[in-house]
Amino acid sequence: MSNWVDFTAIKLHVSLAVVLQRYQVSLRRSGCNQYRGLCPIHRGEGRDAFHANLSQDVFHCFSCGAGGSVLDFVAAMEGCTLREAGVRLQQQDVAAPAARSSAGKATVTEKIRTPVPLGFTLRGIDLTHPYLQARGILPSTAAEFGIGLLPGSGTV
Repeated sequence: MSNWVDFTAIKLHVSLAVVLQRYQVSLRRSGCNQYRGLCPIHRGEGRDAFHANLSQDVFHCFSCGAGGSVLDFVAAMEGCTLREAGVRLQQQDVAAPAARSSAGKATVTEKIRTPVPLGFTLRGIDLTHPYLQARGILPSTAAEFGIGLLPGSGTV
């Protein structure tokens, strides 16, 4: 289907840094992968109103309220819809250099550890404490998840 716009692929492969360069946006470094400057969207007040986080490929203007992903940035700059911005990014082939060079290579991901349940159970907790009742937590639910008021020092 030629009308298909893959927003996820665009967000993964088109870096905000490349798009900012394409629009000739000049920003100052303000931290690790953090940049700020005059907002290119509304070109208004606040020389530090526009913030861009290049590691997360997101931006926000604290003056005009614009913010979001690379798609939101292009839509705001071009005055178009998100779909139209996606089509333009697909047609312009502005993929990040790192994404292009790793095409076809396997992505290395970090192994996620599965959380281990606690090796003990709290005893003597008040399953009918008013704090739980005020939040609509039934005593049976509190017992199932082991929550409630533990009187005393809080040690097992």
